[in-house]
Amino acid sequence: MTQESAGADAALSAVAGAAGGAIGAAVSAFHSASAFLDGLTSGPSSQNFHVNKDNVLKAGVIIQDQAAVLARALRKAETHLDVDVNSGESGIVSSNIAGAWNRRLTVGDDSYVGRIRLYVESLDKLSQQLRESAKQYGFTEEEITTTFGPVA
Repeated sequence: MTQESAGADAALSAVAGAAGGAIGAAVSAFHSASAFLDGLTSGPSSQNFHVNKDNVLKAGVIIQDQAAVLARALRKAETHLDVDVNSGESGIVSSNIAGAWNRRLTVGDDSYVGRIRLYVESLDKLSQQLRESAKQYGFTEEEITTTFGPVA
């Protein structure tokens, strides 16, 4: 969690304490969801796998396909991620909560969208490395292009 998001969480808690009731429940739900999402996107896995001539093309297909699936899913979901402001009686508190939540979800590299984008980029870089490994293992340009597609 960044210093900015920690500050936003503290501000949300202060607002919730002052407003109480439904606002407090909303902030509590925000904190729970935020902690859950932090656990899901806490960074890249430290898992290793070994590539050799027998599996480099299979690994390339898997990595490239996952990057494409994740990028498509993110593009599709992005338009629906912003939390709308509740225009009810406590609109000013709701707009503060919605703003903090939207920043956490979509703004900057440390947002959830930003972390997913960075993960997709890392998968794309890994796919490029696997393409280069396939060349070093002696696969033909046709075999490599069939697996990885044309060079972008």
